Amino acid sequence: MNQPGLSAKEFQRLGEIMYNARSVNRSDGVWKLVSAIQQVVPYEFSGCGGVDLLRGIDPALGHSTYPREFCQLYMGQGLAADPAITRLITSGHSVTSSADAPAASEPKEVTSLKLDFGIKTCLSAGVRGEQGTCSYFAFSNFNTKHTEKLRLLLDILTPHFHLSYMRCASTWKPERPAQPAVLLSKREEEILRWVAAGKTNWEISVILKVSLNTVKFHLKNIFQKIGVENRWSAIAYWQTGEQHRVIAPSAPSDDRLPSASNSAE
Repeated sequence: MNQPGLSAKEFQRLGEIMYNARSVNRSDGVWKLVSAIQQVVPYEFSGCGGVDLLRGIDPALGHSTYPREFCQLYMGQGLAADPAITRLITSGHSVTSSADAPAASEPKEVTSLKLDFGIKTCLSAGVRGEQGTCSYFAFSNFNTKHTEKLRLLLDILTPHFHLSYMRCASTWKPERPAQPAVLLSKREEEILRWVAAGKTNWEISVILKVSLNTVKFHLKNIFQKIGVENRWSAIAYWQTGEQHRVIAPSAPSDDRLPSASNSAE
């Protein structure tokens, strides 16, 4: 495949981003660096964060413009299956891209989850740091004709983004998923309430106007958090009154839900 070309203006913007990366010392500065790619390749969603390979991924979400519910689900179950993260674990490369992995390598349930939330195109990159501390950067809903250009930009820029991210790590406290068996999100609490009421996964998907796959994703997260393996144990958990330990909702940058057209899966 031919190498994508960059215009003189785009090369100049690339240089500015790399220069600015050297002086970033605040979390919002990292996000501005990541967002600057928008000026070269337009996109709808982006996010960045960290993973700790020595602790079994242990993902942290730094910043994101993806829908909040999608982030909760993807951080809980999907990130470990992200092609860029998988390649960090298996390839030994210091910089990886989801574009380097076959399209078929992504689990079908992850692909379905993305479709539920309107994620049509996605390109992610991972950077390996010292002692298993890595960073990841993801971009979605860009024009497919810009895929190779975006890939080139990430190959060049993500090492700079990573150093900026790590430099801010001592003062930046990224959002991490709730610890197992302690807290449930509002949506998880709602789904568990319907499970306790005897509703099937399909019935819950109709009630909440989300796809069946999204309900299943939520249930996987719920089971992991509360330390159970099946619906009956989850119902017992609910009936003990533990359901009242709910996470206070955080302020999202984008809290759109899946469209009703995807609800009849």
